[in-house]
Amino acid sequence: MGLLLKAGALLVGLLCLNVFLWPVSLLCFGYLAYSLWSATRARRIYVMDRTGGPSQAPQPRRDGPFRKRYVLAGVCFILSFVAYDAGGTLSPFAFAGLGAIIVLSGLLHVGPRSTGLKPVANSILLRGSSDPFLYVSLVEVKFGTAQMARALSSVGSEMMMDVSSEKVSVYLPVRVHALSMHKAEAKVAEKLGPVARSLSARSAYVLPLESGEAAQRLGWRLKAQDLALEYHRDGVVSIKSTPFDVLVLSPEGHLIRSAAAYTRRPLGKERSVQLPSAGKRLASQPMLWDALEALQEKVAVPPPDSLTTFLSGVCATQGEPLGDRLVNEGNGEKGTMLVGSMGAPGVQLTRPQLRAIVSAYA
Repeated sequence: MGLLLKAGALLVGLLCLNVFLWPVSLLCFGYLAYSLWSATRARRIYVMDRTGGPSQAPQPRRDGPFRKRYVLAGVCFILSFVAYDAGGTLSPFAFAGLGAIIVLSGLLHVGPRSTGLKPVANSILLRGSSDPFLYVSLVEVKFGTAQMARALSSVGSEMMMDVSSEKVSVYLPVRVHALSMHKAEAKVAEKLGPVARSLSARSAYVLPLESGEAAQRLGWRLKAQDLALEYHRDGVVSIKSTPFDVLVLSPEGHLIRSAAAYTRRPLGKERSVQLPSAGKRLASQPMLWDALEALQEKVAVPPPDSLTTFLSGVCATQGEPLGDRLVNEGNGEKGTMLVGSMGAPGVQLTRPQLRAIVSAYA
């Protein structure tokens, strides 16, 4: 019955082309294209063990030689020939052009896209290269605890992990749109406050990076890697088995909305500042806590340092007058200032950094 229906749709579509009933033809050929697309969909097969789970972690699905975009492009090319044979003038070029666009869209696909940025002087902001109203503040998470999963599982904002060294570095990219740098800084502080309070309750603290330092840490070349987090069963195992240098997770509540993994590539002559994205939305969304626990088994959390101690002191003195919370210990290197808190040794911070920290822990 299904084969007869498809043959009938093909016949009706071709007949309607000859009498210039284009809407009917488009419906018929659209139905045929959808049928071919459905037939090429890969099916998932799980091998169950006695415990009721899969015997091994599912692997990322790879496209076969018969890809869906080629099916759609083929239908467009067939329509182009049929329209030419029917005496069409513009329609053959329209269908052929659409088919070429579909093929090229697959060839030009490079995985998750990155955002090009430029540092804004004397600030904690990076500005979008193609979007002048986009501002990004790169915030580093300083841990006073080894329980990274517990601290990050309730943050609720996009996080980026650099695991290229033995210790993991966790960053929170704060994106805002604003007409000026000052309005952008105010919006960043407004967004950073709830995140800082959530993390400080679990012995983790936020440190907005100066724009030059942020640009230096984002001055890399990355290549997207497959990550099998879209599978329902044990998908987080891929975090421990997949080789990557950078992992980006974008949560939605307690679930991961999207994720992407990258490896570093050798730097070229021209260094650009690139903020990697979290890629497409996952069809199946694993728990953020589960993924962080798997990552915690793979990498180690860096121990607390002087900046962690300073941020802990600023957080602990919330509600006190600012003069009682901070101690000015003079000027530091390269335009920075030495600031202490609660008897802790002074740390070097720029004035925009200190202003953002005080706003976050006000």
